[in-house]
Amino acid sequence: MKFSGIAVATAVFLAASGALAQGVLSNRTIRIISPAPPGGSTDIVSRLVAPALQEGLKQTVIVEAKGGAGGYIGSEYVTKQPADGHTLLLGGAFTAITASLQKNPSYDPAKDLVPVAIVASVPNLLVAGPRLKANSVAELVAQAKARPGDLNFGSNGVGTTIHLTGELFKLRTGIDIVHIGYKGWADCVRGLTGSEVDMMFDNLNTALPNISAGKIRPLAVAALKRHRSLPDVPTFGELGIKDAEVTSFFGIMVPAGTPQAIIDRMGDLIRAHTASDEFQKLVHAQGLDVDFRGPADAGKFWQSEVGKWRAVVKASGLVQQ
Repeated sequence: MKFSGIAVATAVFLAASGALAQGVLSNRTIRIISPAPPGGSTDIVSRLVAPALQEGLKQTVIVEAKGGAGGYIGSEYVTKQPADGHTLLLGGAFTAITASLQKNPSYDPAKDLVPVAIVASVPNLLVAGPRLKANSVAELVAQAKARPGDLNFGSNGVGTTIHLTGELFKLRTGIDIVHIGYKGWADCVRGLTGSEVDMMFDNLNTALPNISAGKIRPLAVAALKRHRSLPDVPTFGELGIKDAEVTSFFGIMVPAGTPQAIIDRMGDLIRAHTASDEFQKLVHAQGLDVDFRGPADAGKFWQSEVGKWRAVVKASGLVQQ
């Protein structure tokens, strides 16, 4: 019996499609795209996750940096790749934020990306510099309401999580404080400790050294519960400021349309990896918290994050023209 070229091609396609639907990956290299320069937390977490997939799937997994535009370039790149499980994204809050900042974004984070798992996070923290006289959030809010626009807060640039945590705080408290954007995190910290700005909404892990040195004061943590590193510092929720939680989180994402069997398989491998003592030790060494969420929980969390940051960006008038 003879088969035409079209018939053979169709049979091969159907066989491949069936294998893919069952969560079968080819032997091609799997890439984890880190949408940030090498050496930062995004890159480091990518390399901590890669062994779980390489060992579990018995195939090569590499980390490839595609930084730029606050994570937009690398995130966009992944959304345009085949949904076959061979191109992954190390995503986070920045993945939702950078798309929301574009007037006409080329991808929709809510529709074009699907989380496989969230693996680590760290909450943001409101810290005061020596210039701020308020000793509590209540005093700060009262001062800001009495003199709108008199207080300010610094960040490492427009559209970063550190900046938008401040914008979210303004929305939730109804106060007017002025944003001062610096070229980078180090410049902002120098501005805070040098009394150029009043406050900052820093990542907790990067704020700790200056807190320990007595250069800045922690006022509140943007998390659902107090942090183990600062047990005496209240959460915004405890202070009556609801829905102001912000975590810099890190997770593996895939293009929408990736077979659920592949997502679940990778999620199971990552779950086991994050439970290991070695992984937890390495994550804690970065000042981060292990925060595993599987496909279902990560998906719900991701949708809520996209919605939250879209609302904050819109209310703040930050959409690029």
